Amino acid sequence: MTQTHQSPQKIIEVSAAYCCKLCNSPEPLHPCSHVIPQWMYKMLPIDARCMKIASSYAKEYEQKSQTGIYGKYVCKKCEDRLAAWDDYAATVLQRKPVVTAQGLDFGQYDYNRLARFFLSVLWRAHSCEHKFFDKVDLDSHTLSLTKCLLNDNAENLKNFDVIPTWSSNILTFAVMTPIKVLVESIPYWQLYLPLFQVLIKVVPRPGAACLQPIMMIESKNLCMIEKTFTEFNEIHIAERVFKENMKKKWEH
Repeated sequence: MTQTHQSPQKIIEVSAAYCCKLCNSPEPLHPCSHVIPQWMYKMLPIDARCMKIASSYAKEYEQKSQTGIYGKYVCKKCEDRLAAWDDYAATVLQRKPVVTAQGLDFGQYDYNRLARFFLSVLWRAHSCEHKFFDKVDLDSHTLSLTKCLLNDNAENLKNFDVIPTWSSNILTFAVMTPIKVLVESIPYWQLYLPLFQVLIKVVPRPGAACLQPIMMIESKNLCMIEKTFTEFNEIHIAERVFKENMKKKWEH
């Protein structure tokens, strides 16, 4: 009988692929880790809950999903850590906000937990390896964000700015691919969630001055201004993807 032997380097590479991407543990990966928690889709009108996943990839066709996008990339312990933030965010974001001159006021909240929820969604989009999030590459900032999510010390949040918004635009019923944008020459990631959107700064430098009045701040109520989807040309991006998917349907 002929035996085959893998090189040590190959074994290390294969093993790394099955380690938790958050804590690097070799524990079994959770079979269904959602990027966006399912409760967020339940906030949509009933006729919009069967989410459409529209891809700009040439050979991928529009899909429908009632559960959103998920993958295998964290262990059970880390999945529970993420789920705790998901559950807390549900208690805050499902409140009925008060309309004020500053926007929608969701009241008092725990900054550490809600900020980590939004940051974790960005990290999940980067880590899940689904083609929908293929362009979400945190590059050299992956390690600092990972460390922040593993350590509950509030000091670890100081390099991250989080600016959530809401919208009445029809595009808020869809989930678009996160995009990297520049605000006053400073890079941010723009996340799109059902009904909510979030700008996140991951670079260790001061954020854009124009965003300081609307960013999440500890000890202040959670207030959100309305997003129009014109800020970063998103309406035209969505129209382009829609047209590409319609063309693929006809060609198919």
